[in-house]
Formats: sequence, C-alpha cells, structure tokens
Amino acid sequence: MMRAHKNKSVSALWLVLVIGALALSFLSCETLSFPDPNAPTQENAPISTLVTGTLAGMRIDYAIYLRVVSVVGREAYYFEPADPRYTGELLQGTPDPGGFLLNRPWVARYRVVADCRALLEKAKALTGAEKNAVEGFAKTIMAHQLLLNLNYTDDKGIKLDFSGDVNKPFASKAESFAFIENLLDEAFTQLNDAGSSFPFSLNSGFAGFDTPATFAQFNRGLRARVAVYQKKWQDALDALAQSFLDPTGNFDKGVYMIYGTGQGDQNNEVFEDPNAEFIKLMGHPSFETDAEPGDPRFSTKVKKRATPTTFDDLTSDLAVTITSSSTSPLSVIRNEELILLRAEANIGMGNLADAESDINAVRTAYGLAPVTLTDPDQALDQLLHEKRYSLFLEGHRWIDLRRYGKLNTLPIDRPGRDTVLDEMPIPEDELPG
Repeated sequence: MMRAHKNKSVSALWLVLVIGALALSFLSCETLSFPDPNAPTQENAPISTLVTGTLAGMRIDYAIYLRVVSVVGREAYYFEPADPRYTGELLQGTPDPGGFLLNRPWVARYRVVADCRALLEKAKALTGAEKNAVEGFAKTIMAHQLLLNLNYTDDKGIKLDFSGDVNKPFASKAESFAFIENLLDEAFTQLNDAGSSFPFSLNSGFAGFDTPATFAQFNRGLRARVAVYQKKWQDALDALAQSFLDPTGNFDKGVYMIYGTGQGDQNNEVFEDPNAEFIKLMGHPSFETDAEPGDPRFSTKVKKRATPTTFDDLTSDLAVTITSSSTSPLSVIRNEELILLRAEANIGMGNLADAESDINAVRTAYGLAPVTLTDPDQALDQLLHEKRYSLFLEGHRWIDLRRYGKLNTLPIDRPGRDTVLDEMPIPEDELPG
C-alpha cells in the first residue's frame, strides 16, 4: 500500500510539472508586462517611492567620497589593512581609474541622477503646483549629485549625456557648472510656484526644509556653493540672501543624510568608536598642529588617543569624533557653511568689513577672539582657516585649496613617495570602448 501511494504521488507530481511546463511554454509566446511589487522599477514606481529611493541613494558610498577627499586634502588618514589604496594611491597621486575609490561613489551619484530623471518623467503627467514640486525637488537633488562628481574630476568635467553611451564625450568643467546652475535656478523658480506642501514625504534629514518654500532655501544654499566655486561673488551673495543663512542662529541647522539600523536601512559608515583598539579613520596630525589653543572645533571633532597608531609609515593619535554613533546624520549643507560662504564672497568682492563680521560671528560662537582682516590675501588665509576647522571632514578642504591654487601648502608626510593629487581620473568605465 505504501508503494502504491508513493507511485500515485510521483505520478501526480509529474502531472503538475508537465502542466507547468506547458503553461510556461504558452506564456513565453505572449508579451506580458506587470509590476513586481517586491522590486518596483523606475517606470512603475510611484513618485513617493522614487523620492524615498532618491534620498536613500544619496547615502550610498558617500562615506567613501568623504574619506577620499579628506585623505587627499590631508584632513585625515584612513588606515585600512585590507586595502592599502587609501594610504597608497590617494597620497601618491595615482588613483586607479578602475578602482572602487573612484567608481563606487561616481556610479552611486549617477544612480541618484537616474532616479531624479525618472521623477522628471513622472512629472510630465502632472500639472500646476504638483508638477512644480516634483520637478523642483528632482532638479535640486540632481544638481547636488552632479556637483559631487564634478568635485572629483574638476577640470575633466563630468558626463552630462545620460544615454549610457560611453562614446559620448564629457562636458567641460564650465559646461558642467552651467548645467548644474541651470538645474538649481529652474528648480528654485518651480519651488516658488509649488504650493504650500510637497505631494510626497521627505525624511527627517529635511526637518525644517520639507515644504517647497523651505526646500527652496536649501536650494539657494547649494546655489551659493556653486557660485563661490566659480568666483561668481555677487551670484553667491544673491543666493545666500534667499537661503537659510543666519549668523545668530543654530550653526547646525541644515539638511542631512540620515541613517538607521532597521532592515533595509544603512549605517553611517563614517562612524567608528574612538575608544576601539584599532580604528581606521584618523585625523591628520596637522589638524592639531595648526589649531588655535582652546579652539573647541578641534577638541570636539577629534579625540587624542593615549597610544598613536602607525600604519604604512604614517602616524596619528587623533580619533575622528564628528559622529557619535552608527546612526548619526551627515551634513549636506549647514548654516555655518553658509555664513562662511558669505564671508568668502565678500572677500572676493573686496568687502573685508562684511567678511570680518561673518568670520567673527563664527569665532565668537566658539569663544575665540575676533580677528581683523587687513588685506585680501590675509583675509583669504583666515577664511580658509575658519572653513578648515568649522567644516572638518565635511568634504570641503581639498576643493577649497584647489580652487585657490593652494594645494602646494598641504603637508607631504613621506617625502619622495607622496604628492598631492589635484583631481581624480575619469572612471575607466566611462572611457570610450
């Protein structure tokens, strides 16, 4: 009886398999298109899902980007025993065009750009305030992501042809900046005609900037950064006047990337326990050497360890403490940067008294003595000092010194072996086939 039952079960199983095969054969002759609810594509995803994906994507490999620009700009070391490229290629000026230090952040930024372009396609079916809100959001985020990649390659420009054709040339640096400027300006106009609320939700990193009107202030902060990068001083001042700049306000007010430990979420990969036996991200020793006595911007952003770490002939005892946990947010742009951008623009225009006022607003907030700006060169050096300590490891120092032709002032830790890289190469996958 048991054998007969088993044979019947096997026969039934074969019958099911045969029917399944016939069904698959039939279905293969038909063209079916339906969304997979467990893996939505850009085409079938609703706008709210695309917005969520865009904000999540901004965080991907951002830690690598920060490490790279901070190591090259001699703000930090990254001691990675499993991969010597952080203390080799980056400090010796020979990054691999096919390596992850270049390609992973680069690709991650363009994936977010693709999400933003998908949002722009969705917006074509909308009208009025809703259309403006979606487009204003997408263009602002797209501009930010493209700017990060341009920070990498600088004079080499970036890819503004989004067809995926590697044979399409890169846009020049000037063309790239113009494209980014245009995105931000179009977005600002649209945000101002987008009603009182977004037709989607933003995460807590945009707290205080989650309506079209307040998001437009964030947009203007980014626009000011882009203008300063090009020494368009009046453009920067005009944008800052419409931003959230407040020299007497909370310096940390701004937009942030947020992290979490939940399923499908992402940890802040910059964070390391400063008391751990071995940590990888260490402040550059010059951050202590060049600090003013009693400057809390030094003492709150690094912790001196009892025993220095030596790796690959480099030594530091400064553990980075800009984050306090694996869920600490990372800044996209803060009020403190905006104040210093206004000082920088005023220095560029020769308005030293106005620049002095903003610089001293920052210094006074940290209990530091005011300074007097006496001439443009001295004023610029003072401004760069303030940005170095106020914006430590926020991704600015390498770009700032490069813009002013001051990369030669960065320390060379291993003479005869190291040099200062001025820009990253074009990613290998972007080179014509």
